[in-house]
Amino acid sequence: MENNTVKKDNRKALPKYLLILFVAAIFGGVLGFAAGWLGHDNLSEVIAAVVADGLIAAAPWALLGTSVVSMVLILWLYRGAKALYTGWDGEDDDVMDRANQKLNWALLLTAAQLVLDMFFFAVAQSAHNMTALWSVLFFLVSIFLLVFAQQKIVDLTRKMNPEKKGSVYDTKFKKKWFESCDEAEQKQIGRAAYKAFNVVSTACPILWGALLLLSYAFNFSLLMPTFIVCFIWLLQQVSYCLECIRLGKRK
Repeated sequence: MENNTVKKDNRKALPKYLLILFVAAIFGGVLGFAAGWLGHDNLSEVIAAVVADGLIAAAPWALLGTSVVSMVLILWLYRGAKALYTGWDGEDDDVMDRANQKLNWALLLTAAQLVLDMFFFAVAQSAHNMTALWSVLFFLVSIFLLVFAQQKIVDLTRKMNPEKKGSVYDTKFKKKWFESCDEAEQKQIGRAAYKAFNVVSTACPILWGALLLLSYAFNFSLLMPTFIVCFIWLLQQVSYCLECIRLGKRK
C-alpha cells in the first residue's frame, strides 16, 4: 500500500514537473538569445557603463537618504511601542502584542538598512573622489545610529520581557538571547530560520541562472558581485524578520 502511494504521488507530480522544466528551457533559450544579441555592437558595454556611472554617482546620497528614512521610521515604531508599554494596565495582552510587533518591524528596518549601507558604501568607493569620502562619513554615522537603535529596541524588549537576557554589545548576544527564550519562542525562531533557508535556497538558483545569462552580454565589474552578495543577505534578513512577525501574531 505504501509503495502504491509513493508511485501515485510521483505520477501525479511528474507531469507538472516536466512542464515546468519545458517552460524554463524555452524561457531560458529566449533570454539567452536576447543576451547574446545584446552583447553585439558594444550595446551591452554602453548600458553597463551608464548603469555603473549612475550607481556610483548616486550611492553616497542614496546611503544618506535611505538612512534618514529608516531612522525616522525606526524612531516612530520605537516610540509607539514604548507608549503602548508605558500605558499598559498589566492585563490586556493585545497591547503587549502590538508593542512587540512594532519592535519587530523596527528590528527589520535596522537589519535591512545595515545591508543597504554596506552596498551603497562599497559602490561609492569606486568613485575615488570626494563623494567616496562623503560616503565614509555617512556610512559611519549610519552604522553608529543603527547599533544604537538596536540597543534601545533590545533594552525596551527586555523591560517588557524581564526573562530575556543579553546586550547587543555582547559577542555572545544571540546565544544568550536564544537561551533566555521559552520553548514556544525557540520554536518560532526555528520555523522562521527554516523559512529563510527555503527562501534563499529558492533564490540562489534563480540568481545563478540570471547571472549566467547576463554574462553573455555584460562584463561584470565589482558592482555586480557586491550587489548579488548584498541582495542575498538582504533577502535572508527580511524573510527571517517577516516570518518572525507573522508567527508572533496572536491567533
